[in-house]
Amino acid sequence: MTDAKPKIRKSIISGRELFLCDDLVEPVVQQQIAALVKTMHYVRAEKSRQDVPGLVAVCDIKPETVAGNSFLRGLRQTVERLFPNERFTDQRAYVNCSVYGDAYYLHRDCALFEGHVTALYYANLEWKPDWGGETIYFNDDEDAECVISPRPGRLVIARGAILHRGNVPTRSCFEERYSLAYKLNSLGPA
Repeated sequence: MTDAKPKIRKSIISGRELFLCDDLVEPVVQQQIAALVKTMHYVRAEKSRQDVPGLVAVCDIKPETVAGNSFLRGLRQTVERLFPNERFTDQRAYVNCSVYGDAYYLHRDCALFEGHVTALYYANLEWKPDWGGETIYFNDDEDAECVISPRPGRLVIARGAILHRGNVPTRSCFEERYSLAYKLNSLGPA
């Protein structure tokens, strides 16, 4: 925990839960993660959807690393607290690195009927509003309902079936935008 009181705000988008979490991650941990993501090896191999052009930079986190990493275990515990009546298994963890000129597209992290959950952590230590990089969550009619700024240390925990798009940095930003995605499969009721 940080010295600041954690803030968690719940939203419902097309019947699916989204939690915006601030002040959950200690500043020293934020600094460690920010330093680590800058040293990772990124490959332009990630697509928002199979039917769109362009590849963006990604670095997958090995499953054995996920199991032994205290930060990722903490994210999973947070997911389990927010969805107390469900059981989860790891699906995938990775870090995206985007720069001005990249492109992300509308997508879902799982099928509409699945209850999977994605924990999205913004890893930059500094981010200015003029730099863009927001994540936009859309309802099933493709209308934007929730815009999340990539504030340092912020965490979004949302059903993977919510339609969304990450935005890339604007021309005025000369930094990479780092986001860590940890996807969990829902096995249903506990």
